Amino acid sequence: MITLHLTRSDDYEGVYLPLPSTPAEIGEAWAYLDSISDDVDSTRIIGAVSNVWGIGQYLKSADVNDFEQFKKLNQVAEIIAGLNRDECRIFEGALNAESINSLDDVIAIGERLDQYVLLSEASTDRELGAYLVETGVMPFDESVQPYLDYTRIGIEYYSNHGGAYTAGGYVLRRDSADQALLDIVDARQDCQGLGGMKME
Repeated sequence: MITLHLTRSDDYEGVYLPLPSTPAEIGEAWAYLDSISDDVDSTRIIGAVSNVWGIGQYLKSADVNDFEQFKKLNQVAEIIAGLNRDECRIFEGALNAESINSLDDVIAIGERLDQYVLLSEASTDRELGAYLVETGVMPFDESVQPYLDYTRIGIEYYSNHGGAYTAGGYVLRRDSADQALLDIVDARQDCQGLGGMKME
């Protein structure tokens, strides 16, 4: 779900519109905006609240007076409504890692979140470096591990593989990650899936 903060002219109070919304709900919001200003062309998004942190910055350029653009905003909200917490974090990281130029780009990423992985243990360079060493993705003899510069290891991996840090972890494309890292992530997901099954 997304709640848009809409306004017109120089007013900053505006109106909040939850998405996805019906034509009637949009009509009510526009009626309120009409009471602020009759300058319809000045209608704009000044913020957004969503389970995908920071998504508002990718929505602000949408022309809310364009019916097709509004349909796409509703589509983004529908995608988010079906996501769990980790998928929301992946969406956030993927948006920050990729080049986003339109709502079409936002929708395309939202529809292919399975092409990304989330390392929930790593939200900084140092945490990423430590994770890579501790899991054996970047193997070092145990005797030297206390002396390693984990921050530098994380920086170098980030520089070579891209992605983005979020408060919930490090997100990167599956096709950019080392196979050893994917094997660990996939194995953990399989174990979590089995943990929710009843064994007989």
